[in-house]
Amino acid sequence: NLSKKVVAALYAPTGAIVCPYEMTIALAENAADNGVEFKLDTKVLDVKKDNDTYTIKTDKGFVESKLVINAAGVFADEINNMVSSNKMHIIPRKGQYCLFDKAVGNTVSRTIFQLPTKMGKGVLVTPTVDGNLLIGPNAEDIGDKEDLATTSTGMDFIIEKAGLSINQVPMRQLITSFSGLRAHSVEGDFIIGEAEDAKGFINAAGIESPGLSSAPSIAELIKDIVVERLNPNKNDKFNPIRKGIPKFREMTNEDRKKLIAEDDRYGKIICRCETVTEGEIVNSINRTLGARSLDGVKKRTRAGMGRCQSGFCAPKVVEILARELHISPEDVTKFGKHSNILVGKDKANI
Repeated sequence: NLSKKVVAALYAPTGAIVCPYEMTIALAENAADNGVEFKLDTKVLDVKKDNDTYTIKTDKGFVESKLVINAAGVFADEINNMVSSNKMHIIPRKGQYCLFDKAVGNTVSRTIFQLPTKMGKGVLVTPTVDGNLLIGPNAEDIGDKEDLATTSTGMDFIIEKAGLSINQVPMRQLITSFSGLRAHSVEGDFIIGEAEDAKGFINAAGIESPGLSSAPSIAELIKDIVVERLNPNKNDKFNPIRKGIPKFREMTNEDRKKLIAEDDRYGKIICRCETVTEGEIVNSINRTLGARSLDGVKKRTRAGMGRCQSGFCAPKVVEILARELHISPEDVTKFGKHSNILVGKDKANI
């Protein structure tokens, strides 16, 4: 399906793809199982150093630490500039994507890159690990670090550019679009290491593409700094194994029967598009760092990621979240904060 405009290619057989949010969630769960404490929905307001201790002021109290690792993405410059006189400036660089139905997931069998530009690696066409087709991103420097809106201009751009790589972009199979923000440093490269004028303050800033691929190696670099500064004892009880959520859609019928015999909730399909069961959703909520929103369930199980984009399963997922979290359905959100799905009962005043 390559376009006739393609005249040559560099084949990279060692290249691979992963699911970025599944990988991140798995790492977080494993960290929590090994004693890491997470303070979610907590905003850093200020960081001060007093002798050898940092005091981090948050909207939920204070935290003291000998070391601070600043991996705050597009906000890493603001955190660094609270502590260091070597000021940093990070520009949010928006990238928009189009996601297509699994029916056209085999349009390409490899990730197809174009020649890079000064703004990044350019628009790619790729299969996903779950069998969809994905095109994007564009690259647009913006001012708002929370602006995740997609635009017709951005969509038109990536569709046009993808058309240089493949014969036909299957627009009739488009199921959703979305965007993300890269943390682009004006220095033009990753900023990794201890701030020169702030001992114990370690930056992992400006980590744009290929940040996901680089993350394990960046972690090794930062680990070495932490060990040098604190000289901690090695945790011999560290458990590197994280048990994932069973994926009913990938099982044989024999394995499905065994799972249903253990827990009959795995026999109730909630998301038809992605064949996600009630058992998987309950697992995603009640496990370490469990889901607390529709998007939390979605990223752990794929419920709502299919062709209908949660049009069928969302009400049932809301019901399950409310039941398992012992909250009102009106308190269930899409992604936290004030993104409530329900606002009240219709005809309640009649």
